[in-house]
Amino acid sequence: MHDLARNLNETLKGTCAAELLSDYGRRMYVPKGILVQSAEAKAKASRHNATIGVALEKGNVMYIPSMKEQFAPTMKASEIFSYAPMGGVPALRKVWKEDMVAKNPLLEGKSTSLPIVTCGLTNALSIVCSLFLEIGGSVVLPDMYWENYNLILDEQREANKVLFPLFSGNGFNVKGMEEAIASTTGPVMVMLNFPNNPTGYTPTPAEADAIVDLLKRQAANGRKISVVTDDAYFGLFFDDEPFHQSLFAKLCDADENILAIKCDAATKESMVWGFRVAFITYGCKGMTEEQYDALMQKTMGAIRGSLSNCTMSSQQILLKGMTRESYSSDKMVGVRKLGERYFRLKETLKKHEGEDFLKALPFNSGYFMSFWCKCDAEDLRQRLLNEYQTGIIRSDDHHVRIAFSSVDLENIEDLIDTVYKAASELV
Repeated sequence: MHDLARNLNETLKGTCAAELLSDYGRRMYVPKGILVQSAEAKAKASRHNATIGVALEKGNVMYIPSMKEQFAPTMKASEIFSYAPMGGVPALRKVWKEDMVAKNPLLEGKSTSLPIVTCGLTNALSIVCSLFLEIGGSVVLPDMYWENYNLILDEQREANKVLFPLFSGNGFNVKGMEEAIASTTGPVMVMLNFPNNPTGYTPTPAEADAIVDLLKRQAANGRKISVVTDDAYFGLFFDDEPFHQSLFAKLCDADENILAIKCDAATKESMVWGFRVAFITYGCKGMTEEQYDALMQKTMGAIRGSLSNCTMSSQQILLKGMTRESYSSDKMVGVRKLGERYFRLKETLKKHEGEDFLKALPFNSGYFMSFWCKCDAEDLRQRLLNEYQTGIIRSDDHHVRIAFSSVDLENIEDLIDTVYKAASELV
């Protein structure tokens, strides 16, 4: 093991994070190589700086004019073509944390790490699982989850997935989650994605409290638990039913045996799907700034060893957009439009109550809703595609996902009516 990794592990000693790290996580560090030496040279080498592989002219980054022309004239070449720091543009990390606290008032005054920039939320989840999920380790998650988890958990980490039914009746299955955690031994990871993909469900405030309470009960028994909140669709709340803050805000200081890890992104929150800018933030009761820094160093080491760093231009554009006075109001315009589709969908479903060949699963937020179907889900998908020129997603043998986010308001009713019509023809 490298001395730098050993030093970081020593800093983390005594925290649950130290026990939750995988073998890979324990070995990870930021090398004092090109990037560190280049940073030192930038501060001190006033005569000649021949450290980093960037083409410069008179101290400015060189560029091809036809490339620069594709960006706003107000963008500097250094904001487009230069390498970004491993952990992300410092100003963006600061602004994202401030915005995170504004959206999650429960975070006010609580100690967390500074967010670290990753290349999209998939990359954030992959890094976190590499750092905190041992090969073959146990991870608890609901049975309704985003299919990309399989590539991360099964193929990358060969994880022991312990699934529990997402729903009990019309609400979140708190008891099932606790039983799933209790069925495992040793350090365990819990992955929670709200608003959920594929169902569009977020726990109610009472359910959020119950989830935190069950995790605290497990932690009180000495269990070391990493809780990953996959907040990809955070903020897409359209009425008062769901809990409007991230569970991270409740978990970041819940217990010294709980390491809360928030994975979120500008992808959906700022409607910049192709920017590939996401964030990892850590929170744990009793953790010091030095220990948070050690976790960030390990995370940046994982970034350095895979991506090196994330795109400078995307980060700079996001930073400029988020610091505009109109950002929040502009963002709410899109949220309101999605909310209109959500309410139209709810109204349309009322027409089909009693048609038992399809059953809408509970949904209250996000981009999606899901149906349980009496017929084979793939048969329904194929019939809709080939007979009705309508595309939906098959989740498993008896569930399909509808992305109302991608359908205009005036077409929502026809979409749902068409799905019911096709399903009725298959039973």
